[in-house]
Amino acid sequence: MTTNNIICLEVNELYTDKQFHQYKTTLPSFCFFELTQELQATIDEAKELLLEKGFHELSFQLNSINWFFKLTNRYHHDIKSFIHIGEKSIHFSGQMRPFDDVHFCTPKISINQAKFNQIPIKPIQISQLKEPLAKGLITRIEQLTRQYNEAEDLYYGIEPLLSELQKLDDKSAMDLHLHLDSQLDLLHRQGNELLKKMKNLEEEMLSLSRAILHKVFGISKGDWISYLAVNSTSLVQLQYEHCDIHERILTIRGVGIKKKGELGKREQMISIELMSKE
Repeated sequence: MTTNNIICLEVNELYTDKQFHQYKTTLPSFCFFELTQELQATIDEAKELLLEKGFHELSFQLNSINWFFKLTNRYHHDIKSFIHIGEKSIHFSGQMRPFDDVHFCTPKISINQAKFNQIPIKPIQISQLKEPLAKGLITRIEQLTRQYNEAEDLYYGIEPLLSELQKLDDKSAMDLHLHLDSQLDLLHRQGNELLKKMKNLEEEMLSLSRAILHKVFGISKGDWISYLAVNSTSLVQLQYEHCDIHERILTIRGVGIKKKGELGKREQMISIELMSKE
């Protein structure tokens, strides 16, 4: 028999619209919801879409929310309820007449906190990088890394030329000045284009890195994870907050987890080398 968590959250007013001051609207005090398998599936699908599209938050109308007045059996009818799903947390909001938009909401609650009474720690298994999906993602990251390095070499090759042309421009007579200006402008444009290209490549590599964490290791932001590096006896445990990638080294950062199963204060990191070939 499956047991679902039933969660109670307080309610806060978002704003007070002056044009509705004449109306006496009694807001609910508490929000109750049951974390059913259907709701968990909705949250998981939304997180997939957040990762795929790079969205910050997704919102859906939800009918399975109950809004209660204080600690009584009295609950509010005719409330439009919405769930707001982010990478690590969810919250709910509501709208009652005569308001046209949501005007009260709950605090955010961690998705892990809602799902589990005790948050599980997910181990990272490097052997999963041998799977076809992982190899495909890593190969693409390697291709982008080469493109980034080429663009970076070109960009830093332009800098000395800009410096020398600028010096020559300062010493040149008027009949050479316009020609040198055009060369400087051309190099500046090329430099800006290379910087833009490098930034786009960085963003794409970071997106692919997040895809590896999510689709290969099953890790999302806010998850508790552990990693034991090859030939190491030091187990690293942390809450995944963010990641970055440089020269095929994927680094995961977050607050460390203490032996008691509590979050500490110091940031920890896990570094994983991504290689398509063994």
